[in-house]
This record gives sequence, structure tokens and C-alpha cells, in this order.
Amino acid sequence: MRKYISFLIFAVAFALCRAAASPLRVACIGDSITYGLGLQNRETESYPARLQALLDDVSPGKYEVRNFGNSGRGVYLDSMRGSERRGFRYMKEHSDALSWRPDVVVCNLGINDCDEYRKELVGKRSRGQFVADYLALLGDYRKANPDVRLAMWTKFSPLGARHRLYRSPEPFLMQDDLEKVARRVGADAIDMLSPLRDEIDVIFAEDGIHPNAAGAEAIAKATLPHVVGAKPCEVALPSGLAGRSCELWLCAGQSNMQKGWDEFRATPLEEKRVARELAQLLDVEVWLWDVNAPDAGWMRLAPDNAGARCALGVSFAIRRAKASKKPVGILYVAAGGAPAESFVSEQVMCKVGADGKPAYPRLCAIATNRHQINANDDFPCVWCKREYQRRKGKAAEAGWWPVSMLYDRGVKRVAHLPIAGVLWYQGESNATKCMAPDAPLDDDYMLETNLAVIEQLRGERRIPFVMMGLPKMNRPWAPYRAAQRKACEMTGALFVDTFAAGLGDPNDVHPRDKIPFAEMAISRIQGGVNSNRKKD
Repeated sequence: MRKYISFLIFAVAFALCRAAASPLRVACIGDSITYGLGLQNRETESYPARLQALLDDVSPGKYEVRNFGNSGRGVYLDSMRGSERRGFRYMKEHSDALSWRPDVVVCNLGINDCDEYRKELVGKRSRGQFVADYLALLGDYRKANPDVRLAMWTKFSPLGARHRLYRSPEPFLMQDDLEKVARRVGADAIDMLSPLRDEIDVIFAEDGIHPNAAGAEAIAKATLPHVVGAKPCEVALPSGLAGRSCELWLCAGQSNMQKGWDEFRATPLEEKRVARELAQLLDVEVWLWDVNAPDAGWMRLAPDNAGARCALGVSFAIRRAKASKKPVGILYVAAGGAPAESFVSEQVMCKVGADGKPAYPRLCAIATNRHQINANDDFPCVWCKREYQRRKGKAAEAGWWPVSMLYDRGVKRVAHLPIAGVLWYQGESNATKCMAPDAPLDDDYMLETNLAVIEQLRGERRIPFVMMGLPKMNRPWAPYRAAQRKACEMTGALFVDTFAAGLGDPNDVHPRDKIPFAEMAISRIQGGVNSNRKKD
């Protein structure tokens, strides 16, 4: 008996040691991109194969990656590919992956469902079927292994101009439902669009969708953090504000929102004004989160550290704090020259109405033809197109410039916070060509950009949206101010008519005294929507 017990103890210990030594099983399920279609040697060049190599570099022997891709597959269970079912759930790769009981599942599905998904948007399919079928698919893996960790592409890799879906909005419209699935099953949401967008010329094969070996390597690198469990840091309230009654204001825009008070100290008179303004921070509590330095977290503002960023936002926050008797936090998302398109997600730009037609047709054209703004006839601002080309590849300048980049880097990251309102000062890059001879852009385009920004930044929340109208200057801005005013009338946003108030400098795009602008913004919040209808 003692020998039997000793043997049993040894056997259990051996089994435990062996189990501890067993690698974590990583199943890559998906379509032809996962399979590695078009690669010379998919066994070594597909993204699952490259992911295995990367994991071996990080933790040798800890992970085993298997490729369960099947070309042409999708999510819808009733979708057909010729005479056969398209749904991945019917495939042998799906049953094989389930039998393997993976510890981690990385899923790339959905791009082959775009044609059927379009039917959901126009009422020819039951709305929500895509989500339901995707939940059922991933639910199979949760049943096979209740502890499985799931990761899924919620933004597809970009398409080349040769692909038939290149100008189609569906890959972007699908993002909301993909993120909904990820939230429901607790999956990591993988953005495969942002890391590959600027590399589209060198990483895709001739068909515009299947990555070459370099593209598969890039996909593997973007997947790696989600396998090893590295979570992006979520923006949270600083400890000094957590649990307290406070106001958070999203302060967004281009250079007139970006510039700090330190840039307006050129004369003794300006120096006195700035010092007097910032001294008020000793009497109130104002915090700043800076999109340009997200790792630095929050900073409580004081006279000696508040001069670098967001003069308008700082002066606005000082007055809000005095009026509300509460701490005020500034969520600062701004960059000089940034067009409105940088703040708006491609999903909102591609939004369709109940009739299936684009709600913002000009923006939809830009989003679906975003490949090269500098060569894109859909993008109207000549200066923006020139600057895009100049800044491309320059890390210090290009990080915010492409379509939707400030949305991804800033707006999206803070959207979950209890934002009390939005202060918006932008428009110079969307009003005219910005190159001599200067001329206004189309009225429809100018209205679309303003409506899309209001929808994106305010979202479903009925919070104040304060839009600073472009001030007086020797530029043909009157049509844009009219578009700003009209957008505010249509949405209930608050238009601050700085032109009618005589604010601005005819010869300087950057008014040097932001205090009157902040005071007008405060006044509009207090006065409501009554003055939106003033004219130039």
C-alpha cells in the first residue's frame, strides 16, 4: 500500500510538472489572411508562423501557435460561397481548433461578410445577426475551455486600391459591432488598421488585401501584445480627482487650442497678462491630461507648469472652476494644423442613414480613399495634402496627421470618462485651400466636417458642445463661419461668434489674448442656445 501511495504521489507530481511545462496553446482562426494565401511559403511566412517566432524570442518554449485559417470564410452562418456554406463555424479548422482546447484564440473574421453586412444596414437582413453569429462562434471556444483568452480584430487591416472593397464603407461600419462582440465576450480588441495604414504600398500583394511576408510580419507584431497579455493603459482619473465631484472638459482642436500661454509672452504687457492669468491657478484646482504625452498621466496645473499647453483650455477651466466650485480636468487633444478628419473615426465618416446612403458623403469618400491624402482628389484642402506628404514618416510630426489619428490616440481613449462638455476650436484647415490664391471650400464639405465632429465628440451624451467660431482675419472665412453656425443650429451645439464680437487679428491666425475667447465660451454655456442665429 505504501508503495502504491508513493507511486501515486510520484505520478501526480510528474503530471503536474509536465502540465506546468506544457506550452500555452494559441489558435489563430480566420480567413485567407490567417491562412497565408499568396505567400511563397505559408508554413514559415504566414502571420501565425511569424507570431510563433516572435513568441519564441520573448519566451522560448512557452507558447505553441497553430494556424487554423481557411480562405474565404466569414461569420454569417447562412452565407454561401458558391454552393457551400461560408461560415467558419462549419469548417473542419473550427472543429480541429476546438478539439485542441486552446488557451488563447486570435480571430480574424469579418471582411468576407461585408456584402451580407450591407444587407443588415438597409433592412434586408435582421439587424444584429452578424453580432449574434459572431458571439456563437466565439462562445464555442469558451465552452471548450472556460479559461480561454480571446482576441479579435475589431479594425481590419487596410485594403489596397486594387481591392473591390477599397471604396466601400462596410469595413469601417462593421467596427462598432465588432467592438460590441469584443466587449460581450471579454475579448481583446485588436486594431490592425492603424499599425499598417502607412505601410500599405509595401506589405500587400497584387490583389490589395493579402499581405506579403513583410505584411504578415507586421500583423504578427501587432498581435504579439494581445497574446502575452500586455494591456494598453486605460486613461483613468488621477488619484487627486477619483471619487470627487469634478468637471471634465474635452478641449480639442488645432493650433489655437494647442498653443500654451508661454507662446504669448513677447512683450512686457503680455508677460503681465499671462502671469496674472496663471496666478489664478493658486485659487482653483485644475488638472490636465495631455494626448501628446499620455505616459506622463495627469498633471495638476500651477503657475509654474501651466504655460506649455492649451492656453484657451486653461483660461476656460479657471473660470469653470470658479463658477462651479469644483475641480476641473482638461482632456487635451489638439495638434497644430490638424484637419477635422483627424478627430473623427472612419466609422462615423462612413455612417449611413436608414436609406443606406452615406450621411456624410464627402467624408465617406475621404475615409474609403484614405490611402494617400496627398494624391486624393476627395480631400479638398491643398495645404493639408502637401503637409501630409511632408510629415509622412516623421514621428514627431506625423503621429496625429492621418485620417482618424487623433481620434485613435486621444478621443477614443477618453470617451469612457464622465465628460461634462466639449470645447472645440478648429476649422482653419477645413475652411479654405489654405494656399494662395486662397478660396473657400465647398459648403457641403464644410457643413459635413462640423456635423461629424459634433456627433463624434459629443456622442450619445447630451452635453454642451461649445464651438469657437473662426475670428476676424484677412482670410475668406465667412462661408465656414456660416457652416459652423448652421451645424450648431442643427444639433443644439453652442456657437461662439467671435467674429461678431470683434475678436481676432487681421494679420495673425493665432490671436494672442485667449482670455476674451474663454470668457465668451463661459458666457455661451450660461446663456444656452439663444444666440446661434447671429450673422456675420
